[in-house]
Amino acid sequence: MSSGNTCAKTGGNNGGNSGVNTCGNTCGKTAVVITILAGAFAVMAMSNAVVPVLNLLAKDSPQIQGIIYSAYFLGAFLTVLPAGMISDRVGRTLPIRAGLILTVVAGIAMILLTNPYMIAAARFAEGIGAGLFVASALAWINEQEEHKKISGYYFACINLGFLSSLILTGYFSGYSLMTGVLIFTVLAAVALILSMGTIRGNTENTCKAAEEKTDHSPLSEIILGSLALFFSVAVLSGTTGVVISLYPGFSGISALAAGILIGLMDLGTITSSLYASRRAGRGIRFEIPAGALIIAALVLVILLIPAGNLIAAELLFIGIGAAYGTVTIAQVDYLSKTKYGQGAVLGIYNLFGYAGMAFMPFASGIIAESSYPSAFIATALLCLTVCATAVLAAQGRKD
Repeated sequence: MSSGNTCAKTGGNNGGNSGVNTCGNTCGKTAVVITILAGAFAVMAMSNAVVPVLNLLAKDSPQIQGIIYSAYFLGAFLTVLPAGMISDRVGRTLPIRAGLILTVVAGIAMILLTNPYMIAAARFAEGIGAGLFVASALAWINEQEEHKKISGYYFACINLGFLSSLILTGYFSGYSLMTGVLIFTVLAAVALILSMGTIRGNTENTCKAAEEKTDHSPLSEIILGSLALFFSVAVLSGTTGVVISLYPGFSGISALAAGILIGLMDLGTITSSLYASRRAGRGIRFEIPAGALIIAALVLVILLIPAGNLIAAELLFIGIGAAYGTVTIAQVDYLSKTKYGQGAVLGIYNLFGYAGMAFMPFASGIIAESSYPSAFIATALLCLTVCATAVLAAQGRKD
């Protein structure tokens, strides 16, 4: 990590002491980054760890499957915004640790419980933990000088967690349905232990946060100030959920093939997040409309490729994941430059993301009951709406 924003106090010290302070602060920040990345991987992997065995946990009841799956997203949806706002007031340390503690406790509960409704309750608690963690962790990242590069690692770890949970839970399901949950509960516990030594009080108020992120404006002002961007967050994240949820039924592919496609979408997002975080980029004026246009086109291509052409489907899922990852980095990079507290801003960002993931697949599923093509076309039209609103909102903007 660069030492450009270490906040080391060099004035009045000799060169040797200055170097020690700078090195110490830089190493400390690197340790915090590693802890946050480990936590992001574990928390997101836990969120997906029951998906490959959902039908078995729910005893083949579609209704119970939906309850168990949605409980996590409901908990996260209700928590991310207040968690971000709280972290602006009390610092990032407490919400990050609380999120990891809840993740570990929820994981232990799921391992011990057999009643599907109790498992759903544990998933709800896990979602609350995820909401506490992601809003505060991403807010801390966005306050760093190298926020764009670190956010690339962050989103890569999130999607690597999704991918790993699908693979490991599916592979070990023959031994126990909760083996994946056990693995990622242990990893979350490791991240929690690391946080006790790396995330200290000085994490609560970084130099940049103290100097620049002191505007505690009403939520309505923050939302209206970047409404087109938050709209793009909801629609584009929701679109990935629509494709994941509808394509298997539309194409008739097997559960194994569906898992591979989901993994490839995650892989595309991982790769593009890392790449986009290392280049200058052209700003949200270009990247959000371009990404939305590409995703809209790829959603429509779904209707054109033969159902049995898995190679074409694999390329399509990689493309959607790559476009989504690139847009995500541009969105978060732009939000880091706003005058508002990053906890509130990133809380709203995550709130819109979870809203898109919760409501768009649900609405598209209702449409798909009558016509799969209509559901995909409606989704593509929403992406084109994102493209249009982003272009209109960019008029006169200089970012």
